[in-house]
Amino acid sequence: MPRKKFSAPRPFHQLEAELAPRDLDLAIGLLYQWGILSSQTRRRRSGMQLSAELPKGFRFEAFRKVVQRWERARGGKKVFRKLRRRLIRDRSWVRKYQRTLRPFALLPASVAGGPWIVDPRGKLPSRRDPKTLYIEAGLAFGTGTHTTTRLAAEYLAEAMGKSGAASVLDLGCGTGILAMVARKTGAKRVVAVDNDPEALSVAKENFRRNGVRGIALHADLEEVSGRFPLIVSNIGLNVLVELQGALVRKLAPGGHLILTGLLYKDRQALRRAYRGLKLIRSENRQGWSIFLLRKP
Repeated sequence: MPRKKFSAPRPFHQLEAELAPRDLDLAIGLLYQWGILSSQTRRRRSGMQLSAELPKGFRFEAFRKVVQRWERARGGKKVFRKLRRRLIRDRSWVRKYQRTLRPFALLPASVAGGPWIVDPRGKLPSRRDPKTLYIEAGLAFGTGTHTTTRLAAEYLAEAMGKSGAASVLDLGCGTGILAMVARKTGAKRVVAVDNDPEALSVAKENFRRNGVRGIALHADLEEVSGRFPLIVSNIGLNVLVELQGALVRKLAPGGHLILTGLLYKDRQALRRAYRGLKLIRSENRQGWSIFLLRKP
C-alpha cells in the first residue's frame, strides 16, 4: 500500500527570542495564552534561544505591546531579547527545520519502563529501538519536548506500571506520543481523540512508523464508547473545564484521570472544576502543573 503523504502544513508564525534560563517557563507560559503550537529551545552562551510556532491568526504587534507592559510590571527587566517573527508558508522549510532537531529523553530511567527516547527528526533507522519513538511531527503538533508532555508521559507510565489498565483514553492526542506510551506499557485498548484532522493524520502516520497497532483514532469524544480505567489529557485549562462532565462520565468507577497542560496559576481553577474526584497526586514543574485524580 503506498504511503499516504501529509498535506502541506498551514501557514504559521515563527517567533524567536533570547531569554535568561530562569525566564524561559514564564515566557512559554505567556505564549501559551496566545495559542502557542509548539516550541523548541537551545542553550547558547548568551542564554536560551527560544523558537515558538503560533497560528496564522497570531497578532505580533499586539503581542509585543503585551510583552512591553508585562516587562514594565516586572520592574522594566527585559525578558524577550531580540524578539522577532516571520510568517512561514514554504513547506520545504518544515524539512529544513526537522533536520535541526535532536533525540531527547522523554522518560528518565527512574520511571517504570524508562529510559525512553523521542527521535523527532522524521527519519527511520534500518533497525528500530523498541524504547525510541520516531516522530514525524509537523510543526503544528510539537515534538514532545514541552514540560507537560514529559509530565504526562511520566505519570502515564507510572500509572500503567501500578494498575496495568487494560484500556486508556488520550484526549487531545496531537502527534500520538502519549497514546503510544500507553500501548507500549501494556494497554490492550487505546483510544486517541483530537478534533484537528491534521493531528489525526500525523498521529496515524506516527503509529505506522513505530509499528504500533491497536490504537483507535477519533475526532470527537462523543464517538467513543465505553468507560476507561485510565484517561490522560494534556490539553489546557479551558478545554478541561469545558469537558469536565464528559471526561468524568468516560472514567470508570475507581479509575484514574491524568490532567495537565495547565499553568501553575490555573491549578486551583482546575481543582475546583474536578472537585468531585479525589486528588491522589499533583506536581508543579517549571511553571506547569499536573494532577492525578481518582473517581470514587
